[in-house]
Amino acid sequence: MVFKALRENRTLRVIYVTLRQILYIARLGITMHGIGLNLIRLFEVIGGLVMLLFETLLTLPRPPYRIREFIRQMMVAGWNSIPLITAVLGFLGMITVLELNFQLSRVIHSTEYVPGFAGILIFREFGPTVVAAMVAAKVGAGYAAEVGSMKITEQVDALEMLSINPVHYLVLPRLFACVTMQVALSVFGASVAFFAGYLISLSHFNFQQYLAIMNRFVELGDFGNLIIKALVLGAVVPIVSCWYGFQARGGARGVGEATTKAVVTSVLIIIILDFTLSTIADKVIKVVFEI
Repeated sequence: MVFKALRENRTLRVIYVTLRQILYIARLGITMHGIGLNLIRLFEVIGGLVMLLFETLLTLPRPPYRIREFIRQMMVAGWNSIPLITAVLGFLGMITVLELNFQLSRVIHSTEYVPGFAGILIFREFGPTVVAAMVAAKVGAGYAAEVGSMKITEQVDALEMLSINPVHYLVLPRLFACVTMQVALSVFGASVAFFAGYLISLSHFNFQQYLAIMNRFVELGDFGNLIIKALVLGAVVPIVSCWYGFQARGGARGVGEATTKAVVTSVLIIIILDFTLSTIADKVIKVVFEI
């Protein structure tokens, strides 16, 4: 009788389905209190990151200018990351060419445009985004652990007692080192992916053909897209990592949690910013070149 009533009465069916969904959500342990608490934490993180970025930029004109520390951070963020970037972008370039070769030969029965499509993906996406993610995994984890350890051992408090701004001392050199080296690593990584893609396609193209086809597809605006994304994404890793380092509490366990959160949050923000920049970058670049 109950099931027959449900089949015949639409209102009862809606009520039944709604109650089942509420029961399912209750079993999962999802509550309005939990959702609200997570939203508050999200806003706290976003607000903290934005405030730290602004505070870091405001300390830029203030002396002293620690050139030696800036160069050291460039070595950490740039030079020491070259082997990882070379390996990751090299294999990614080869995989891209192999997959495009397979897909285009299956769909349009031609591999003539493989270098062009590969070049667009390499310069617009893989160059800045994958490099930023690799820097987050390698350099960001180190930054979060270093600053977190200083926070736990009260070295940050000691800096404040000596009238040294921790943001100016710790964050500013890392920020500008990462932004500078992110641009350099993005160009380097795109070049590595380009040559790795060429090596895997030697049976189909010589170097002149490979380069000529890529030049037909890859425009100056694509290179500008790479530079813009590198500049923006380069600021993500030091700001996120240092902020979580400053929030570290509870000894070694707190440092480990801060490091994990820093890497995960950095990669998430990088992906979101990549989507946002891909949406608006073309329009901005077209306006710039038209002017």
